[in-house]
Amino acid sequence: MQFPQRRHAFTLVELLVVIAIIGVLVGLLLPAVQAAREAARRMSCSNNMKQIGLGLHNYHSAFNKFPYSASQAGSITSGTAIPGLTKVRNHRGWMGVLPYIEQQNLYEEMDTSASTGAYVRDSGQSTLSGPKPGEPGNANDVVISTAVQSFLCPSDPNPTHYATTSSTSYSISPGTTSLEGAFTNYEFSIRRTSSTAPRWSQDDLLTRRMFGMDDSSRMRDVLDGTSNTVAVCETLRGVHDGVPQTWGYTKWVGNGVDLAYSLGINNLLCCAWDTIPFQRTRQASRLSAWSTSGSVHPGGAQFTLADGSVRFISESTEISILRHLAYIGDGEVIEEF
Repeated sequence: MQFPQRRHAFTLVELLVVIAIIGVLVGLLLPAVQAAREAARRMSCSNNMKQIGLGLHNYHSAFNKFPYSASQAGSITSGTAIPGLTKVRNHRGWMGVLPYIEQQNLYEEMDTSASTGAYVRDSGQSTLSGPKPGEPGNANDVVISTAVQSFLCPSDPNPTHYATTSSTSYSISPGTTSLEGAFTNYEFSIRRTSSTAPRWSQDDLLTRRMFGMDDSSRMRDVLDGTSNTVAVCETLRGVHDGVPQTWGYTKWVGNGVDLAYSLGINNLLCCAWDTIPFQRTRQASRLSAWSTSGSVHPGGAQFTLADGSVRFISESTEISILRHLAYIGDGEVIEEF
């Protein structure tokens, strides 16, 4: 008589041991997987900044100058109305760079003779050039509400658009369009406050950044060397004080990033006006204030130099060194950073 073979099965204890081992392995592998993903995102971010650097060089080759950071703006920086009696268009320099970063079609949709944002601080002195965005005859709001992937860091978890459409200070054109302004993670190196010399050409020669208001720099102006000067700064699409950078239009604050500003890189404390440090809170993806540099890449942020190369700069870098990297002609050349 043949008896059926007895089947061997796992006991409950054995199953629990196997599950525990799998859990430990997953726990050990997860940080490595996350690190690999962040490394890939950081590489993509670096490629974006290299593309932008190449675009700036191609722009310079075409026009023998770099673009301005902002021009004919009705916004303010440090309390100064710009541009006074001239017509307001609220243009950003990234508009002219679009054809050189494979965005020719988007550029051709723009009407460069009309405004890209409706904000005018002093209505008694300044008026918009042409109809507001969203009104008949001006379709620029559609363009500047477009999220351009070359302007976005994939590591940044913040929104890609300014979600409020009714703000009179930050929206594209409240009351006439419901479209949301598109942010950028990469910004021109500028002077954050312009209360005494709003135009780039009026900035002090020793503390002049590479970009600024209304005027344009040239390669020859970068006296400290293109490999020692920051052109484009990485920033976050989230801030505690103010509103992040928008690539297509100017607003109340924020027409670039100031690497020389006292908050340095990755200052995440809220808020800048709170002088008691222990009362401040920290949020990993929100910078303390507008026009400051930072990222969620561990330890620092990425920067495009004037020669088109991309460098990662540590958040622990002293402010004095950051200032020399931001200034294009102060005679202090920082070769190791």
